[in-house]
Amino acid sequence: MNTEHKIRTRPTPWKTIVLLCGKCARKLDGGYGPNRDDTLRSALRRALKDAGDRHAVRVIGTRCMGIYQKKAVIAINASRPAAVFVVPVGTPAEDVLHILTGPAM
Repeated sequence: MNTEHKIRTRPTPWKTIVLLCGKCARKLDGGYGPNRDDTLRSALRRALKDAGDRHAVRVIGTRCMGIYQKKAVIAINASRPAAVFVVPVGTPAEDVLHILTGPAM
């Protein structure tokens, strides 16, 4: 085995990775947060920070996932890819995190 190309691992503080469809988010131009002027990603990140779990969950915007839903964002917990979540506009970020990451965040 060539040691120049050895695949290595690195530890991360993340317990969960949440993927959000970037195309859905761009089409909505907000719709989440207290005043409904935040993207789902920024609302989730703020909720994580407020809960003191900012580094436990990584929220990543992706390219289009190919699943279309009006007035909602498609979300996936990378640990459970068989379940795709449709998050309607106005859903509180705390509720989204509870559904996506489970009660033991």
